[in-house]
Amino acid sequence: MYTKEIKSLQHPIVKHLVKLRKERRYRLEKESLLLEGKKMIFEYCGPIKILLTTKDAPIPNHLHPKTTLFVSFEIIEKISGTKAPEPYLAEVPLPSSSTLEGKERLLALDGISDPGNVGTLIRTALALGFDGIFLTKNSADPFMDKALRAAKGATFHLPIQMGTEEELIALIKKNGLIPYIADGNGSTKTALTSPLILILGNEANGPSQTLKKLGQLIAIPIVKETESLNVAVAGGILMNKFQEILWPR
Repeated sequence: MYTKEIKSLQHPIVKHLVKLRKERRYRLEKESLLLEGKKMIFEYCGPIKILLTTKDAPIPNHLHPKTTLFVSFEIIEKISGTKAPEPYLAEVPLPSSSTLEGKERLLALDGISDPGNVGTLIRTALALGFDGIFLTKNSADPFMDKALRAAKGATFHLPIQMGTEEELIALIKKNGLIPYIADGNGSTKTALTSPLILILGNEANGPSQTLKKLGQLIAIPIVKETESLNVAVAGGILMNKFQEILWPR
């Protein structure tokens, strides 16, 4: 393990890590992403390229970063995307897009634009027994900082595939999945069966018209005074319904 101290806010590594946090294209180019915070980094089980921390912050023995950099808290604040960051940042390899072939309990996110919603849905899918997630390419990047924070580590425990609408349709056919599409005009009394894929659409517009034609439209019964639910809330309710009926614990 290589250990070094850096003091300048203009150090190339500082600029590099800021770009990793902010830019999806740069993450893809460098095949890396930035993790923030004690819990996420301490629970991460993969290789760590660079660990940044302050000299007084304890480092657990199970972490084996290739490089450890001791920095000022001012540098931590410059790199971090949070208002009150903890003194831990790490550059780790960007997970490659996973194959979802053979998976029977999938969640698909079609154009979910808010990274907080993406992260929350990933975390909920893991908690409720789903075994993979497909994101269309117009969805928020699951590896950006806001999505990672909302997922609280779940991103590294579920296979995630990103692709086009056509690739999603091909996956559904190949895996023999029954598509259930969340839509305000769907049925609130739908018989559920598996293998399945639950498709959630864009916060404002819902799933694409093409995806709506694939299978059964389903909805959550809500009172008339409420026009709709946040997509992460609605997705959690629907995933819980699938779990209770099809794979109760």
